[in-house]
Amino acid sequence: MRRFRSALTAVAALAAFAGVGVAAAPAQAATTCTDKGHKYLCQYRVTTTELDNGTTQEFVVGTDHAVWTNWSYPDGNWNGWVSMAGWAQSRVSIGHFPGSLNSFTIAAVGSDGNYWFRLRYTNGQWSPWQVSCNVSDTGPLCP
Repeated sequence: MRRFRSALTAVAALAAFAGVGVAAAPAQAATTCTDKGHKYLCQYRVTTTELDNGTTQEFVVGTDHAVWTNWSYPDGNWNGWVSMAGWAQSRVSIGHFPGSLNSFTIAAVGSDGNYWFRLRYTNGQWSPWQVSCNVSDTGPLCP
């Protein structure tokens, strides 16, 4: 468990460092794009990753500023968009843990300007949103 938490801290730190250069959305009206029938904020683009079994998973920031996800099935069909909640003002970034494409974090800059993340466990479950361990080391996933 200690090794896992150290890896999580390293990924969160890397994600926080990567997020330093991300700028907030301009005050003007945002341009929307559509992916598989779902509108999202174009300036944050689609973030994609592939799991060990070949499943493709996509993340976008919706017009409601929530993070949304969609994933493919082996037959090529897509699940449909599911809200992961939160409030993002940056592109979603992904940080994989060594040795597995199934366990990773997603992160984005939240409404408070801090870097927030969720952890995807190897069984497909997700942790709740948590502020970066670099901002507050009292979160349940921080060492």
